[in-house]
Amino acid sequence: MNQGSMANMNGKIFEEMMIPIFEAHGFLVINESEIPKYSPLPERVVIKNASYITIYNERGRTEFVIFAGERTIRVEAKYQSAPGSVDEKYPYMLLNGIYKYPEDEIIFVVDGGGYKKGAREWLQNQIDNDWLYYKEQGKNIQLMTIAEFMNWFNHTFG
Repeated sequence: MNQGSMANMNGKIFEEMMIPIFEAHGFLVINESEIPKYSPLPERVVIKNASYITIYNERGRTEFVIFAGERTIRVEAKYQSAPGSVDEKYPYMLLNGIYKYPEDEIIFVVDGGGYKKGAREWLQNQIDNDWLYYKEQGKNIQLMTIAEFMNWFNHTFG
């Protein structure tokens, strides 16, 4: 298996690791294309492969959107266990979060340890320092590892 195929497989496994966390708390997990089958949607649902319009005005997708009563939380997951280009997507991901995700609550789950030295720290600094004044736009952006996400989710929805 070449390096790109391995990276894609690892990313898919990483995303799939999150599904049992949702299901353990009574969330129905469905693909965006399945929404019409469940109308109206249940109180707790997670939409996989959730679409949005990117900063390039093209259709993009994130891994999940969590619907829990009045809360709607978009989750973007990036896994990188070896050197590659995933970390080069962090600015694009953050700009989409600030300007294009319709949700005000956003969680970036970034893990794997293979990102370039300083990449994750750069992302955390932009979030901590209110880059482009995203908080004034009503956005609440958090950066977590998979373990931090699991703890947050268990505490928030447990």
